[in-house]
Amino acid sequence: MAHPLTYPAQGDALRVGQEEIGHLAGVSRQRVNQALQRLELEGLLAIEYGGIRIVDLDGLRGSGS
Repeated sequence: MAHPLTYPAQGDALRVGQEEIGHLAGVSRQRVNQALQRLELEGLLAIEYGGIRIVDLDGLRGSGS
């Protein structure tokens, strides 16, 4: 959803809710919220009204390893 070639008009903002992310990932909205807050503290994304904004895409790609 954040790939610049696949979704060039998307930019760095993803208009997706925590409930939708949870549904896609098979986890609760509360778990999504916890994970997003952690990623925000790490400076990788910013939680905004109506979605999230990716601050560091390369860092986000490497955060799970």
